Amino acid sequence: MKNHYIPENLFPIQIDKPVYILGNYFFNLFLIVGDNYSALFEVGISGCVDTVISQLEHLDILPDFIIPSHPHSDHITGLPGLAKQYPNARIMVGAGAKKFIGHPKAGPLLLKEDNFMSNALTRFNIKPGRPPLENIPDLEESLAIDTKKSIDLGGIILDLIKVEGHSPGNLMGVLPQQKILFCSDSIGFHFPGRGYLPLFFTHTESYLSTLNFIKEFNPSIVCPAHQGPLIGEAATRGIQESIDITLNTIRRINTSSLSDEALARDIFEQSYKDEFTLYTPDNIKNCADLLVKRAKES
Repeated sequence: MKNHYIPENLFPIQIDKPVYILGNYFFNLFLIVGDNYSALFEVGISGCVDTVISQLEHLDILPDFIIPSHPHSDHITGLPGLAKQYPNARIMVGAGAKKFIGHPKAGPLLLKEDNFMSNALTRFNIKPGRPPLENIPDLEESLAIDTKKSIDLGGIILDLIKVEGHSPGNLMGVLPQQKILFCSDSIGFHFPGRGYLPLFFTHTESYLSTLNFIKEFNPSIVCPAHQGPLIGEAATRGIQESIDITLNTIRRINTSSLSDEALARDIFEQSYKDEFTLYTPDNIKNCADLLVKRAKES
């Protein structure tokens, strides 16, 4: 991690004329600026909100659209603070996000994770500007996208595409002219210099289908939600590496003589380090259990 870590004081980072990375190394938010409007793709966690507001003030930009990529805790708990700061911004989510976040088990887990993640940032000298969330994000006034929606920001078209495999209500953002892709967790969790952990939590074949869509789009810049972008040849290599690791993970799970419990424990022990320690051990153990379950369902 040391060789790839991006200090917080370097943000915001401009990676293309219309695109800035906000937030920090662990939680990346992407500001897309057109001639008439701007959109913020990803919202991070509550512990990043005040940093992001300061970064937007530095750029002298008020977002017109705020787009959580999906309703997992590290992609949705920054929404209440940002929505309050920018009350005129339109909130857009993938269809299914409202139902997911409204599940009786989802709310308490979101709040628990947000608390843990915000506090964990202090280990890396990143200080949250506010207390963790006390109430789950409210998506009632948001616009739900079923398949695809194009937003004309003025000289720039942002396509929001509903994709499957990782999470209910999962959106990707695409700038077709610039060949830039905001993929959130759809290529897995990126450990820079060390590969990826696949994240096929809802459906294995759909996750692979999304990866193939990304490969066929052949983006010049890939923007996951964590640990910085992949640019040029690194983007091409990263997409293929993610596909290869995903297929190898599915194959390994389905050909192993180990029990499901042992397989999940092995995945957890291999992955719970460095960047992943910002999440609770219980969360990552549940993720490992899901990977084994979904791989065997395939």
